[in-house]
Amino acid sequence: MKDYYSLSDTEKKIMELLWQLEEPLSLRETMDYLNEKLNKDWKQQTIGTYLSHLEKAGLVRIDKRFARSYLYFPACTKEEYTQKYLQKLVSESFNNSIADLVCAFTGGKKLSKKDLKELQKLI
Repeated sequence: MKDYYSLSDTEKKIMELLWQLEEPLSLRETMDYLNEKLNKDWKQQTIGTYLSHLEKAGLVRIDKRFARSYLYFPACTKEEYTQKYLQKLVSESFNNSIADLVCAFTGGKKLSKKDLKELQKLI
């Protein structure tokens, strides 16, 4: 995975699909699933464009052994992507300060004892 890539709503849905499955999907399988789930009528070219962007971002890999039907699978786990996303968010929006992130998250209010204990365990 490259440094960081912000996903569009459709790209998130594609990645969620790929992350939840054990096996790679063909372009056709991906298109059929998305059209059914999102009630769309997208063509293969549209889904192919999304998958191409995800590949360029380093989030999707393509098995090109099958000339007529490439297979798509995630290049990273959801957890790895989320970690990179949050690191970038903290870096850009909170000056690399976890304390500032927590303060923004809580709206400046004190954490509950339970939340504080959970954070202390993580630290």
